[in-house]
Amino acid sequence: MAPAEILPSNNSNDKSKSIVTIDNNYENERRPLLSTISINNNDINNRNVKSEVIGLLLMAICAFAFASMTLFVKLSGSSFPSFEIVFARSLIQTVLGLFACFYMGINPLGNRSIRPWLVFRGVIGGLALALNFYAVTHLPLADATVIMYLNPIFTTILAALVLSEPFYLFEGICVISCFTGALLVVKPEFMFGVSSNNDVPSLGHGHQEKEERGFAVLVALAGAFLSAVAYCTIRKVGNAAHFLVLTIYFGVVGILISIPPLLTFQTFVQPKKWSEYCMLFMTGITAFIGQCLLSKGLQLAPAGPSSMIRMLEVVLAFLFGILIFEEYPDWLSILGSVIIVGTTTVLASRKWKSVNEARRRIMRR
Repeated sequence: MAPAEILPSNNSNDKSKSIVTIDNNYENERRPLLSTISINNNDINNRNVKSEVIGLLLMAICAFAFASMTLFVKLSGSSFPSFEIVFARSLIQTVLGLFACFYMGINPLGNRSIRPWLVFRGVIGGLALALNFYAVTHLPLADATVIMYLNPIFTTILAALVLSEPFYLFEGICVISCFTGALLVVKPEFMFGVSSNNDVPSLGHGHQEKEERGFAVLVALAGAFLSAVAYCTIRKVGNAAHFLVLTIYFGVVGILISIPPLLTFQTFVQPKKWSEYCMLFMTGITAFIGQCLLSKGLQLAPAGPSSMIRMLEVVLAFLFGILIFEEYPDWLSILGSVIIVGTTTVLASRKWKSVNEARRRIMRR
């Protein structure tokens, strides 16, 4: 394009018009033929979609890792007491966490200002872990997993009470629905009669079997509640601590709280076969892998779809229970599991949508 010609003029207004004309022509020459903004937005959207797909894939592998951990805990429960399994998992998790921290240059002690919260989270998480392991070794695998998945409901309640997060009628309906599903899974005798617990495997017979199942159910509920307390603590800490630091505190405290009850109320069992060593070792390995994938997956994928993918763990628990332990759930357990999984999924999706809407409103401003 030829340069613009400037005609001489004594009128100042003509000069200003000429300058404006030159500027406009210059800007037109600089303007690209295709819109770079739309291309950049498309690139960003493509990157976001790719990262979300990767995040959901990591969440699926995470669900398999945690389901495998629960399987190894169940297998180990026939040879070792529950607190010994907690000790083995916590020890392996701590060693792997320290190695990862030193490799990545992360201070394993974390920020000094939040260390009391880290210790508190470790204590609560360690107690929840011990209770959950006891439940897995004394209940059918699917029942124990489903009851432990009540922790999102407990988290919703505690977050409303402690963190002042919103709690509306919809959340209340979800809470009632989940506890209804839990009743169908637990099947208390005063509601369903004596014959409702016939699907419980190898816990003995008669009154002792009912007492053991009832106590294991209470332990599982307590574990789900303490897991919710631990999750609220993580929300309180926020991004001030790396997930590896949380893993190390979790492991160290798990080691400390497992030793006294192991030596007092239970008896330490020395592994005799390589298969027994392998089960304990794989319990810690799969737990560490699951926690790393969970943290990375939640960073890449939205919370709503991530929670749906995590429900694969319940499906895998049913499959492992049927194929490996011959634990066949009745229709009440299946119905209760569907209610719990469906309700927690809907609740997570609603929270995800509300977060996205809030972000859109902020971007419009």
